[in-house]
Amino acid sequence: MGSLKPILRALVLILAITGTHQQVKIKCYDCVTPLGVNDAMEYCNASIYCKGVYCTKGPNAQSNGIYHGCINSPPVDKAGASCKNTDNQFGFNKNCYCKNIDYCNETAPLAANIVLIALLILVTWLTTFF
Repeated sequence: MGSLKPILRALVLILAITGTHQQVKIKCYDCVTPLGVNDAMEYCNASIYCKGVYCTKGPNAQSNGIYHGCINSPPVDKAGASCKNTDNQFGFNKNCYCKNIDYCNETAPLAANIVLIALLILVTWLTTFF
């Protein structure tokens, strides 16, 4: 059982490196919701989507709503999957970028990352016992 521990650690390292360098395109909602709507599912559905490296969600000046879409280049600050608070003519909003799962621009990126966090905890726990 002692020989399994280095293998698991190597596997975690390989997955971490591979996951950070791949530019996999994911499906993102491609729609506009009115300001103040918390549930985008009334306005967006999986049949209307775009594919990009990042899904986006943020204020849209042309529609006076929240745009859900996709981009292939990283956010300007290269922060990756996160939300930035903005205060503009539309009021206080968030500009969000995510790249972890299909249609992640409907919910907050933190909620989608809970699965990843749980998986990392499980792998860490397994490496301590094997």
